[in-house]
Amino acid sequence: MASGTVKNLIWRYKQSPEYARLSPRSRSDYAQQLDRIELKFGPLSLRAMAAREITRHIWTWRDSMAKAPRRADYAIQVLKALLSWGVKRGLIDHNRAAGVGRLYASDRRESTWSDDQVAAFMASASEPLRRALILALETGQRQGDLLVLPWTAVQGGLIKLRQHKTGARVAVSISADLQKVLDAAPRGRAVTILTRPDGLPWDPKGNGFRAAWRDACKAAGVSGVTFHDLRGTFVTRSLSKGWTTQEVAMSTGHSLRDLASLDTYADRGTVAEASAARITKRTQESGK
Repeated sequence: MASGTVKNLIWRYKQSPEYARLSPRSRSDYAQQLDRIELKFGPLSLRAMAAREITRHIWTWRDSMAKAPRRADYAIQVLKALLSWGVKRGLIDHNRAAGVGRLYASDRRESTWSDDQVAAFMASASEPLRRALILALETGQRQGDLLVLPWTAVQGGLIKLRQHKTGARVAVSISADLQKVLDAAPRGRAVTILTRPDGLPWDPKGNGFRAAWRDACKAAGVSGVTFHDLRGTFVTRSLSKGWTTQEVAMSTGHSLRDLASLDTYADRGTVAEASAARITKRTQESGK
């Protein structure tokens, strides 16, 4: 393999401790994207890859994948990570992908579950799905992590886990509502907290669960929100209760280096109203 090429840079990156520290899922996803990057840019010298002229070729490559914007964005994300690693190691002079923007834009900040939607779902859904709703609503975790969450994660008033997607260790305080659900949940044939109606675990990939969830939402008349929006609802409710962003991040697994990413999930209007109400209450109580 010729040194000084993008192909060689990819090979070096895959041998690095930074790559090794990625979660197994992320390494698998990165490997797929690195193969695509190698197919597109592999033969180029690192000098050519650092040249100003390459920028327009990177943009063109991104635009060629516009029909699948999230896929395109992920490919660029991995290219940025690769080149950034190369710059830090002194292998390439510039990361020409650094300024390439995203194609996919999703704003779910106002797509939080209302109290009425939660009540409607709880009134009509089966017990296993009600358990799933409360667990997601009170912990803010992703569906994939919750489907495999074992009872052993419940430790001394906390739920502790390592997130599959990021590898982040998180701990979430068990609320009174969640404790009631955990106390009432059957513990028999499965080691996981969430189970199918027959008491067996759900498919970890979500097969079966997604269809059951979709049908339950339809039966309850709940629309316009998804299971993932329960994560945003947790963030919004927690901030509205006065949690600090650091406290929320330690529960959701968001990086403390980028607390602004919580803004992707929080309904700013709801948080602002709750904050104003707390300030008004404090002012009234102090007589000022």
